[in-house]
Amino acid sequence: MTQVAVVIVNWNGAAFIGRCLDAVFAQTQRPDEVVVIDNASTDESVALIRARYPSVQLIVRSKNEGFARGYNLGIRHTTSDYILILNTDVFLDRDFLCRARQAIEQERDIGSVAARIYKAETDQIDYVGLWLQPWLKVVNSRNTTDRAFVFAGSGAALFCRRDMLNDIREGNSFFDEDFVLYWEDVDLAWRAQLRGWQCVFAPEAMARHLGSGSQGGMVRTLSKPASVQRHIWKNRYLVIAKNASLLEGAVLLPCLLLNELLHWVGIAVRIPRRLPVFVAAHIDFLKLLPATLKKRRAIQRRRRLGARAVLRFFRF
Repeated sequence: MTQVAVVIVNWNGAAFIGRCLDAVFAQTQRPDEVVVIDNASTDESVALIRARYPSVQLIVRSKNEGFARGYNLGIRHTTSDYILILNTDVFLDRDFLCRARQAIEQERDIGSVAARIYKAETDQIDYVGLWLQPWLKVVNSRNTTDRAFVFAGSGAALFCRRDMLNDIREGNSFFDEDFVLYWEDVDLAWRAQLRGWQCVFAPEAMARHLGSGSQGGMVRTLSKPASVQRHIWKNRYLVIAKNASLLEGAVLLPCLLLNELLHWVGIAVRIPRRLPVFVAAHIDFLKLLPATLKKRRAIQRRRRLGARAVLRFFRF
């Protein structure tokens, strides 16, 4: 029988990890493996998991090295055919794993499933299938009810085929650890699309999402801590530098330059105290650029999708 694993990275998630795991173990198709990577939590998360969920494979790290590294470690500790990448503040509907597995098995080139994710305790959509905008913003599809192919699904609850993850891995990593956190799911989706793996939106696979639970619910970039903003801003540049061809970059360049200008002005006017953080993000990007260009060469050499197909992922 096809096996399913659930991988969760936890950092100070004691307030919601119990509800998250309760939903995982209440699935109509119970997972064969549940792995939790704890990124050096300082709350009661670890004790709670050990006391209430003895079947969980809990790996406690002495240092928080980011979500990307945590998920890579968790994936490497599984052997199942399918892997659900799950955030601690996401609560699955009971038939989520069953529905997601049915969707991914419709075609062999489906590498991942985008779920219909509601904001917790509401009927308001948080995430469905995702597209990109030319100024490099991730947006929800207008389609919230019908199964359809999309660019990506939210990394909050992303159901993946192991064959896809193995096909796009970079060395020993599935997620790019230079991203640390944020945009690593967009990078993974872009690499998968370039290799010909499709992402399907399955509205019947549903979940509820608290949103930035480990950051106290601070969802908007401008409201997040400076250390998180620094990664977000840096990673926007990394994802385009790694994955866009020269032709794609040329087409997107006007929108990217305008967006860059608006960012500088917006930060200077609205949160001038964060200008040093914005500058630091650019410096971080430049430091990572040599390694990023090396990854880029490997990605572009192996890509199967042409520029015309890639540009269809960008929507106004």
